[in-house]
Amino acid sequence: MVGSIMAGWAAAGSAAAQSTPPAAAEKLPEKMSGDAIKAAWFDGRPFTALSPDGTGFVMTFTPDGKSSRKPTEKKKGLTSATGFWRAIAEGYCSRWSGQNREKCFNVRPGPDKDTVVVRFGQQMMATWKR
Repeated sequence: MVGSIMAGWAAAGSAAAQSTPPAAAEKLPEKMSGDAIKAAWFDGRPFTALSPDGTGFVMTFTPDGKSSRKPTEKKKGLTSATGFWRAIAEGYCSRWSGQNREKCFNVRPGPDKDTVVVRFGQQMMATWKR
């Protein structure tokens, strides 16, 4: 979805789209520290992660650095996975089974107290809710 939006901007060729990317225009809340993420979300209690396209997972991150995810519905290509996580200064990094490299994310407060938004750089990856 993001790729098609980006392609649409490139095809449009408007000066505004070329000079100011959307992420630069939006005012984002401060990133949560790795310790804050660990305390609030990586305590072994499950939570729901919802991607921008509506794909959902029940995720659990335990204090010992292990993680698991299970799809909330049966869809072709969606599978359960286990993995590992670690806190970093401005977020966390994780690697799921079947992946060779870890990815690092930042987490920012969401619209309500039980929700956060997870980003890979400026790209929104998921909304977590308890």
